[in-house]
Amino acid sequence: MDEFAQKVRDRRLQEKLSQEELANKVGISRNYLSQIERGQATNLSWQLVERLTAVLGLKEDSGGTLEQAADIPPSLVQFARAAHLPPDDVLMLARLKYRGQQPTTPEKWELLYNVIKMTAGN
Repeated sequence: MDEFAQKVRDRRLQEKLSQEELANKVGISRNYLSQIERGQATNLSWQLVERLTAVLGLKEDSGGTLEQAADIPPSLVQFARAAHLPPDDVLMLARLKYRGQQPTTPEKWELLYNVIKMTAGN
């Protein structure tokens, strides 16, 4: 089970929410939430990750620096510092993987970030 899956499950239980209740709050099926919590659904959209972290209050729990709060690659930290990215954007980028891979240089992170911004219309 990956770290995010464990955090979702632990927080849901801590908040005394059933899978059905949490699934309804974030707009997914109970079965999909179950797969997420067991680490079987690993290619989550960043929008879903954002909804889960917001509903469960996981963002406030992170504390410390971004590097400590999540498994953030050093090349992303470099890009984030140079571009003065908001913490939520850094966390969103840190969770993205394509075929299990992430960008390996600050320049590639910048390209990915700009594509997302352009696509989202920001």
